[in-house]
Amino acid sequence: MESKIADNLESQIVDLYKDKEELETQLGTSDTDMIITEFYQLESELNRLYQFKEKYKRIEVKQIIIESVQSAYIQNHRLSI
Repeated sequence: MESKIADNLESQIVDLYKDKEELETQLGTSDTDMIITEFYQLESELNRLYQFKEKYKRIEVKQIIIESVQSAYIQNHRLSI
């Protein structure tokens, strides 16, 4: 019985180290605080980009004259399109 428990614990530890190694490989860290901080930073950046997308509309340059720019962002409420 104790051997079974020890084997189970060893298996769990091996799995935890595999997970830790995968995090290190994929994210460059296995530190939970760093991963959580990065997650919230990415969430904040994504929210900022969504807000930008709601406020502005991408239009082709041929509709307005701007030199050396392929496209421009104009606030939606300024467009009559």
